[in-house]
Amino acid sequence: IQITEEKYQMLVKEELKDLIITGYQYELPDGERMREFHVDDHDKFQEIGNEVNPKFGGNLSVRRDPRRKPIIIFGQDESVFNQYSFNGKQWVGSDGKRAILPKSNGMGLMISAFQSREFGFG
Repeated sequence: IQITEEKYQMLVKEELKDLIITGYQYELPDGERMREFHVDDHDKFQEIGNEVNPKFGGNLSVRRDPRRKPIIIFGQDESVFNQYSFNGKQWVGSDGKRAILPKSNGMGLMISAFQSREFGFG
């Protein structure tokens, strides 16, 4: 996120007392002093980023090379659900009889999904 020096000083006095990082300082062509932070540097920056750009939670860095595409990090995970995955446990009838346990895990269903900060879960 990018905030003005004035807003930064106000936030430091009120809400960012525990902030250790001073951020990247730069000046706009019109002379206005700015600071840039990553949204993960403080919880308040996540709120500010969502106000500025709700879809992506902030803007791209001013230090990024405009000729290069931004990097988006994706995570991926999968899970398998089996028909008889809890075969060690079963109900016992009042007469003490049990159902016959299958020897295999049965039919399986694999689910896979991707997640990113920018696009969410899907």
